[in-house]
Amino acid sequence: MRSLFTMDFKDYDSGWQRSARPSARGIIVCGAAKTAPDTAALPCREPLFRPEDSISLVYAAKLGYYKFPGGGIHAGEDKECVLAREIREETGLAVIPQSVREYGVAQRYQKSALFPDTIFEQDSFYYICDVERNGAGLAVGGQQLDDYENEEGFALCVVPIRDAIRANRRYAESDSSRAIMIARDTRVLEMLCGMPSEPPRCFARYLLEEGAARNPGPWREHSIAVAEAAEKVARALGKNAAACGHASAGTALDPGCAYVYGLLHDIGRREGHTYLAHVYDGYHFLLSFGYKNAARICLTHSFNLQTTDDYIGKHDITDAQFEELKTLLAAASFDDYDRLIQLLDSTCGADGTKNMELRMGDVKSRYGYYPQGKWDKNLELKASLEALLGCSLYDVI
Repeated sequence: MRSLFTMDFKDYDSGWQRSARPSARGIIVCGAAKTAPDTAALPCREPLFRPEDSISLVYAAKLGYYKFPGGGIHAGEDKECVLAREIREETGLAVIPQSVREYGVAQRYQKSALFPDTIFEQDSFYYICDVERNGAGLAVGGQQLDDYENEEGFALCVVPIRDAIRANRRYAESDSSRAIMIARDTRVLEMLCGMPSEPPRCFARYLLEEGAARNPGPWREHSIAVAEAAEKVARALGKNAAACGHASAGTALDPGCAYVYGLLHDIGRREGHTYLAHVYDGYHFLLSFGYKNAARICLTHSFNLQTTDDYIGKHDITDAQFEELKTLLAAASFDDYDRLIQLLDSTCGADGTKNMELRMGDVKSRYGYYPQGKWDKNLELKASLEALLGCSLYDVI
């Protein structure tokens, strides 16, 4: 089966022993009498659906997220038999065996939460399939849910793909296993309909907390401060645009994306106390999960003039990495999210400070300098944003 993507948390030693638990998951094509897509399209990476197309998913009604029906494969079990069993148990639907087609496998590598010095591996096998129908539509039987599935309110739901993605991206409260599952299934949904991949809110918070546990420091509090401020600004821009009856440039930021980008802009610091390396490491870490937009924010947040010449701090990467970073930065197209995080990165301190001039002054006192061009650009960005807000930035954040 083709590989869809890999989630490698890089939080383990390659010499550790390994523990595996594969799973089978169903992409049930039964929304609005839609038939299964042409299987000739499956080997390619072109979208099989439109965002408005509906598929059948499991909805955790008591929590508010969507997942593909499926479950673990035990030793010696046939994948497609497990698929049919898990779909029946979680949704009450009966899979038509002849309709089952391979879609792809999502791979995961991570330090085990159960066993010390162990790498947890999981291959999640996704299958396109159809289910039995009757005169009224889907032939829905009884579910057979276990305790946690009952507690979360698992229910069959036929939903437009974009709506399921939107709900999952907004989902905030989660333990680590649920956050990872939501991130994995959301990325598959995004691939199915050709939408760009974005970290769900719960997964972004998980990555931050996991990174801060690896490398404790004030960067965690700074990241949260930037995220909360970015979300407030995005909401205020939207309200102001609505009140004025227009949606001008800079007023169409999604508050959820703004929050996530703020939360993850310094995620490269998970690797240790670094300087320029945190930009390089953060970009490649998020890119490895397929999050191109969030990775770009890691790259651009320190360079409001789009040049490495004004970087404040040590150049602690190799010459080859530095050349790669310069090439990536030169090719980047800054948008309103880049500008917002650049501004707030220079405004929000880990100690609760939310004043740009004080924050830049603190950086200058610690490093001995602050490039004038960078300072002036921040003032320009602040003035431009306040013109859109119709008030002081500090009144919003």
